[in-house]
Amino acid sequence: MAFVRPASARLLHATLLRSTPAANSRLDSAPPAIRLVFSEQVVPELSQISVVDSAGTTLALKVANDPHDVHTLVGQVDRALPGGSYKVVWRVLSADGHPVGGNFAFSIAGSASAVARPIAPTALPKTDSATSAKVADTSGSHMQMEMPESKPVPITASVLRGLGLGALMTGVGLLLLGLTAREYSGFTPRSVISRTIAIGAVLLVIHLIVWMDHVSPTGHLSAAFVSSLFGSTIGRIELLRTVLAVLTLWAIALARQQKLALIIGIACLVVSGAIGHPAAIDPLLAIPAKILHLLAATAWLGGLVWLVWLAMSDEAAARAEAGRVSSIALVSVIVVALSGLAQAVMFLNAIGDLIHSTYGKLVLAKIVGVLILVAYGAYNRFGLLPSITANASPAKLARSVRQEITLMMVLVVIGGFLAYVPTPPVARTATVGQIGSMR
Repeated sequence: MAFVRPASARLLHATLLRSTPAANSRLDSAPPAIRLVFSEQVVPELSQISVVDSAGTTLALKVANDPHDVHTLVGQVDRALPGGSYKVVWRVLSADGHPVGGNFAFSIAGSASAVARPIAPTALPKTDSATSAKVADTSGSHMQMEMPESKPVPITASVLRGLGLGALMTGVGLLLLGLTAREYSGFTPRSVISRTIAIGAVLLVIHLIVWMDHVSPTGHLSAAFVSSLFGSTIGRIELLRTVLAVLTLWAIALARQQKLALIIGIACLVVSGAIGHPAAIDPLLAIPAKILHLLAATAWLGGLVWLVWLAMSDEAAARAEAGRVSSIALVSVIVVALSGLAQAVMFLNAIGDLIHSTYGKLVLAKIVGVLILVAYGAYNRFGLLPSITANASPAKLARSVRQEITLMMVLVVIGGFLAYVPTPPVARTATVGQIGSMR
């Protein structure tokens, strides 16, 4: 069995389609500029182009967009390049918010010894996306170029993203269950909701700063870079998510408007569905699937915390709400499983990717975790719930639910890493004409 990712899906990443000079070409004279044509719009302030000679000397080029094509990045070569072998190293920000880069070689006629001395490939970080593909230039000759390669996975950003979203989901889910509890809505733990949403908002603010540092081509957050980043689509979406998280905190903690906080919190989760791999791979299908995944997990997690809270506050209320929470959990787990499966089909190329790629191994860990949660749910629903409705103490059920919550938070953190780990690459051969027809 094999998953099939559409051939055009990979082109939604910032993929280098062609270059001037072409990869592995030999020129009679030094080029006045390096021109790189990508599959999507690139922002010069978020990009880098360097030329490295055979001695390892690096010339950083001043880059700008072609005034007639925002997909083209132009690096001006402001000095004469002598005969010899060179490599072009480039780096841009992909549509999924990940910095990607690659390199290719060319030579200039001149000293025979210099031209005959090949340049070793650039030592870029090795990730699951490290592969190569042949792409044809407009003249019909083929050139070998590196597919985009990502920076190492940022552990701090991944943890912050996972924990930040997890805390926000807990607060919003708990608020949802409390507001829909009817006669038991008075048990809504406003202070707990405020604290969890506050933790989520703070962590997402810190995540935004760490993410900006991660994608910065220089490793510094200059005013020009921050302005350019927030002028890009991915930058605006990341900023919007963070602002919505802060507004959710304002609505619940300062304005004390629970319904408003719920609406803004849900909006924050919806925006989160448009960040990461879904923004770059089959977005028309992947983004709705990710949104459903997040919202269902929010209701599931919120229901579990609500039940534990009631068990500590009022056993009669816990017994009355146990059935409703169990039904919500059942629907949620179905939606989580189906939406997660849909994303796996879109982001993985074959079943083997679950074992042979880092991204696939994380997906497999989530699958195992969800299966364990399903087992917990079945035990709670058919083993413990009947005794609860028969006026037994909900303490045993509360202990089981706490274990569920702990496992769910682990899965949420794994989700934070999935947002940064590159999906398995698609090795393919295509011509520029074919690429243009798929854009």
